[in-house]
Amino acid sequence: MAVRTTSRIWQTGALAASQVALIGILVIILAGGAVLLSGIWPAEKEAPLPAPVVTAPEPKTSTPEPEPVAAPAPLAEPVIPEPVVEPLPRLEESDEAVRDAIGSIPLGNAGQQYLMPGNIIERSASLIYLMAQGDVPYKLLPVARPKGAFPISDDGTRVIVDPAGFARYDAMGQWLRSLDIDALLVALDWFLPLFREAWSYYGEDEDAFDPAVLMTLDMIISTPQIDLSEARLIRKEAVWIYEDPAIEALAPLQKQVLRMGPDNAAVMRAKAAEARALWLLKMTEGT
Repeated sequence: MAVRTTSRIWQTGALAASQVALIGILVIILAGGAVLLSGIWPAEKEAPLPAPVVTAPEPKTSTPEPEPVAAPAPLAEPVIPEPVVEPLPRLEESDEAVRDAIGSIPLGNAGQQYLMPGNIIERSASLIYLMAQGDVPYKLLPVARPKGAFPISDDGTRVIVDPAGFARYDAMGQWLRSLDIDALLVALDWFLPLFREAWSYYGEDEDAFDPAVLMTLDMIISTPQIDLSEARLIRKEAVWIYEDPAIEALAPLQKQVLRMGPDNAAVMRAKAAEARALWLLKMTEGT
């Protein structure tokens, strides 16, 4: 018992020198006393010292490497279906399609009359072809030409245009004012290849159709702002012509604009300018 105790104390390795001396004396006394007492009591077999408990070092557990995280699969691009484009009808079979396309746009009686006969696109291409050259294709226009000769005023000293004749074109001015040019161009945009095809029947390049439209509109817009009620007329053979050569030299289309009177002519120029701006925008978007 003494040996075990001493052994345990020494194992601490933390005793002072005086403590060590005291322990040594106690060890000697206890050892001598044990010799004396051994003659009185049977000697006890000293229990063997327990084997030192050796604590096995804990096995080093290696931290498992984290398994690589697989990168998420890229999201599949959404499949956007291609818009279904309805094929254009044949030019000679396009009348009903044109009527359906612009059927919801108010066109007035003049517009409805223009759509009634067949060959709508062909007639429209002819209209542009003639107007681009400055002519007035009365037979193709949706508004009937006023009946009777253009009225004149003769006071015995001079002959001038009678302003009362301007009123004959008020219906055309009102019809032009009511037209929704933007809606018409949007509705007819799909048919432009057919207009160009019809244009080629005149021996022209299809690409020349769009500039011809602009040429026609420019001719209307550039019509000078002249009040014909102050313009003098002179007789030439069986017809009256303008005494002012600048007026007489104008294209028939521009003289027709002037014969509508200042108010109606202003409406026509404004509508032509609106159509020109929209047409240029359409040409720009198409490039």
